[in-house]
Amino acid sequence: MGKQLSTPTAILLGSAMIAAAVYLGLRHGPAAVAPDARSTAGAAPPVEAGPGASAAPAERAGAPAPPSAKAVPRDEVARQAALALDAHRPALISRCYKPVIAAKPEPRAVKYVFNITFDAAGRQIARGLIEDQETARPEVTACLVAALPPVAIPAPGANVRVDVPFSLP
Repeated sequence: MGKQLSTPTAILLGSAMIAAAVYLGLRHGPAAVAPDARSTAGAAPPVEAGPGASAAPAERAGAPAPPSAKAVPRDEVARQAALALDAHRPALISRCYKPVIAAKPEPRAVKYVFNITFDAAGRQIARGLIEDQETARPEVTACLVAALPPVAIPAPGANVRVDVPFSLP
């Protein structure tokens, strides 16, 4: 019978093989990944290039827009984002806040901070939500995340991430 490897040796060899595969796989840059359906909602469907057509326009479509010479200041973007969130406040109060408050009245206010990233055209490309622990209401937070659609602002001219305080009621 042949010689067998001990368990620690087998783990070490397996780890080395995985590390080598990851290293070699990442050396060539990120793989082409299909765009997320949520981020392309409302966008025109991709057009297949015919034989002999260049794929360069399709590759550039996902590239970020070049920064504008007159980008909007971050505090102005935050102000515009706060106005966009405030436009949804009445619907969020009636859908998410009032049912929970009726069942359990304290704490009355719930406080959040939205982390929103907008692209150069003013469309939301990422959003996070930080809940204040002293006023936490998980039911309201879950509803808020589900009910709030992506927000948009006037084009800032560059990708911008802002933190926007938000509270209910």
